Amino acid sequence: MTQRKTRKKTRLRKNLSDLELSIMNVVWDLQECSSNEVIDRFQKQRRLAPTTIRTVLTNIEKKGYLERVPSVERGYRYRPTVSRQDVANTSLKSLVSNLFKNSPRLALLHLLKDERLDDQDLEEVRKLILASSPKKGKK
Repeated sequence: MTQRKTRKKTRLRKNLSDLELSIMNVVWDLQECSSNEVIDRFQKQRRLAPTTIRTVLTNIEKKGYLERVPSVERGYRYRPTVSRQDVANTSLKSLVSNLFKNSPRLALLHLLKDERLDDQDLEEVRKLILASSPKKGKK
């Protein structure tokens, strides 16, 4: 199974558009699902024609993020070939590289200046920083 995932990752040809990512989030939530299940769930967030959603699913599949699952149902069934976390990691690295001159420090500073961070969020960030800091005397 590891080989299969590796092959699928190399098929990822393009980043997802905003609409594709929104639909992919529905697929990640549902895991293996029919196109009709995706349409029903997605239309609760945003009204789009079912044909449009099916077209987007096909485009996501062509990009390598989805695969069709054999089914006896009338419509297609899909399952993600890449995890939400993998896409988040890749997207974040690209964002840091392109917008913050490849500097995680600049990205973190930008996020920390965000007024929407509450005291609980800031405390969690402090704990993560302390946990990732090198221990005194060790290099």
